[in-house]
Formats: sequence, structure tokens, C-alpha cells
Amino acid sequence: MTKSGKKELLAGWVLMNRAFIDTSAILRMLVQDDDLKAKAVENLIRKAPEKGLVLHVIPVTILEIVWVLEKVYKYPKKAIRELAEAIINTPQLKVEQAGVFLNALKVYEEKNVKFADAVMAFWGMDKGITTTYTYDEVDFKRIEGLTVLKP
Repeated sequence: MTKSGKKELLAGWVLMNRAFIDTSAILRMLVQDDDLKAKAVENLIRKAPEKGLVLHVIPVTILEIVWVLEKVYKYPKKAIRELAEAIINTPQLKVEQAGVFLNALKVYEEKNVKFADAVMAFWGMDKGITTTYTYDEVDFKRIEGLTVLKP
């Protein structure tokens, strides 16, 4: 095999050993409403490193988890925060923007800020953007370090 052929093979192997885990799979594990599926997800996450598999949790997944737990399952914010933090802090999962989500979960629970608003605020502040233009002033004004203006 040529040197370039080995590189292509290796690149394909690396790409094949990366995946993202969807909201529906994570929710089965969190709400335990289907034992078989919950155990399958737990096994997938637990065994991923030994299989050389990197499991990613993309940002929209965290947003969906919080929304579904709040609106569909009617979980209290404290429980939602604990469950979402458990996912974010799971070492076998690579969660993009983890710090943004941890900060957002804190103000979501402690200051009763809508989760999506909190995520937008902390995502912006993470990028050095400390001003927002909004008509939804109530939530954004509860977030320390953010300047809130009307358009």
C-alpha cells in the first residue's frame, strides 16, 4: 500500500470512529422509560472509549434535552439542571460549548431565565459579545455581565 493510501485509510478510520449521539437516545437513558433502550445507550457511552469511539453531543442536543424534559416530561428546573450537567460532565462524551451550557443551566435554574435565552447570552459572552438587542429584556437583564438594549 502506498503512503497516500495508508493516510486515506487512517483518515477514514478516524472519521468512522466519531459519531454524535442524538437527543432521543440520551433521553431514553435520562428518563428510563424504556429499560432496553436505556441500557443500550448506557453501554454505548460506557464502552465507547475502549472501542476507540468518540461520541459528540452537539449544542442543539443539549437545548432539546432541556426543552423536552421541561415541556414534555414536566421535570422541575433543578432536576433538569442536574440531568443536563450529568451529560455535560460525562467523560466519555465530547460536549461542544460545555462551559456555555453549564453557565446557562445555572441561571436557568437559579434566576428563572429561559434556557435558550441563557444559552444565547453565554454563547455571545464566550465570544466577547456583551451586548444584546432584544425586546425580551426581563430574562436577559437577569444575566450578569450582559448589556441589554432595545433595537
